[in-house]
Amino acid sequence: MKPKPNQEQNIPSVVQDGGAAAASGFSMGKSLFADKPESLYQVKRIRCGNVNCWLVSGSKALPINGSVLVDTGRKEDFPRLEQLCRENRVKLILLTHGHPDHAGSAALLRQSLHIPVAMGKADLPLLGHPAARPLYGRGLMGKALLAMSRKSLSQPGTDFTPELLLEGGEDFYRYGFSIRVLALPGHTAGSMGYEINHRYLCTGDAVMNLPWPAPALLFEKEEQAAASTAKIAGLGKRILCPGHGSQLWNRQW
Repeated sequence: MKPKPNQEQNIPSVVQDGGAAAASGFSMGKSLFADKPESLYQVKRIRCGNVNCWLVSGSKALPINGSVLVDTGRKEDFPRLEQLCRENRVKLILLTHGHPDHAGSAALLRQSLHIPVAMGKADLPLLGHPAARPLYGRGLMGKALLAMSRKSLSQPGTDFTPELLLEGGEDFYRYGFSIRVLALPGHTAGSMGYEINHRYLCTGDAVMNLPWPAPALLFEKEEQAAASTAKIAGLGKRILCPGHGSQLWNRQW
């Protein structure tokens, strides 16, 4: 269902880089708050086809030595993401969940860059076997997305054990970032959201913006997914950074 218009929907569009990066389908967008002096962090959208990764770095107001990458796209995105990570001194990878379109390059980046990976403990089985637990679709759109996802989920994954296994409530202050972990089970049992400086929330597939803003259209457990949606809504005014589609205001869906 499309959202009703409201004043908070008047957000600047995400601006994409031009040139060769855009031509390749791999581009970076500006954060909605990136140009405001009070913003301590920049959160940039990294488009890998129809999947998003998010690059978290300090702004001029908060210089930080390094960045954090949320999600890693598919295996074929590794060469481009490796270059991006080196250029931005990525020192930590956070995975929202274990599906191969979000975690596909994680093991390769970890090995190449020698940086730790964090993800929900309950999603460990999905790294090696993406179809280890069944998914269900909500409505006609959910069933269509499920049909399109079956091929990628049936492929063998990359079985590895991340350095940091999360259950929700953790933070990454020791890495120099104000990032808090929220358990958002439902889409997968180990789905995690990453709240950045009480301003942004990387939601993975707990909230999507493809083709329009909506709670999880695919899920392992529908009741858990609904509870996670309510948790996100309860955070109040946040910019959501979904796994698919552009940034949006919280409760816009």
